[in-house]
Amino acid sequence: MKNILKSKALRFVLLGVWCVMIFMFSSNDAETSSKQSSMITDLCIELFVPHYDEMSVSEQESLYDDLTFYIRKSAHFTEYAVLGVLVFWCLYKLKDKRLRTACAVVLGSLYSATDELHQLFSEGRSCELRDMLIDTGGVLVGALFGLLVLVLYEKHLARKNLSQN
Repeated sequence: MKNILKSKALRFVLLGVWCVMIFMFSSNDAETSSKQSSMITDLCIELFVPHYDEMSVSEQESLYDDLTFYIRKSAHFTEYAVLGVLVFWCLYKLKDKRLRTACAVVLGSLYSATDELHQLFSEGRSCELRDMLIDTGGVLVGALFGLLVLVLYEKHLARKNLSQN
């Protein structure tokens, strides 16, 4: 298992697969994208809002719209947090942890910008600065999570080496 996790090729394959997945989501037209979000929104309402049917139509619409918005933005943040971890992991040759983290954030943010521009070519979609900022926040959190895991792993190795000497 350790050799698989250290595999240089695996790092880049996972990053590539993740980038393709993001690209595919961005290729969806507005209607398809809305249907995907609606499925999640419907599930959340069913699970967490037991009195939804008792609400007025305007309250239901307002809640539905708000939930859909937060679900869509959470999806942006989450997919880019994963991207941040993967980019950080691929930059293993950079030993300076601050530089590695900064490069991961810059590269992830650049991918976010190209992804938003790509959406201009998908019917009914748009390029949103807000989404780029949300994506960049996700990349930052993901890269910082990667940094945290690396620091904890290095401390674990240091303790292990001390106990063996």
